[in-house]
Amino acid sequence: MSDNRKYYYLKLKENYFDDDSIVLLESMQDGVLYSNILLKLYLKSLKHGGRLQLDEDIPYTAQMIATITRQQIGTVERREPCRSF
Repeated sequence: MSDNRKYYYLKLKENYFDDDSIVLLESMQDGVLYSNILLKLYLKSLKHGGRLQLDEDIPYTAQMIATITRQQIGTVERREPCRSF
């Protein structure tokens, strides 16, 4: 049986989850959820060379991202205040 689907690959380093930015992201309230959303968006961007777009002309909106990641719009739009460390 022929498989006509296209496959894309995302190459992550072995220590991806030990990177400071991921550790800080996951330390936030609901951070593991945001880490999961980030991975989903990385995968969605593969078809368009790292750009987050539905097709060549249409970029994803916050509502579209909420739908494809199966999260609430408020979760996708949430902004964490900047903090000094």
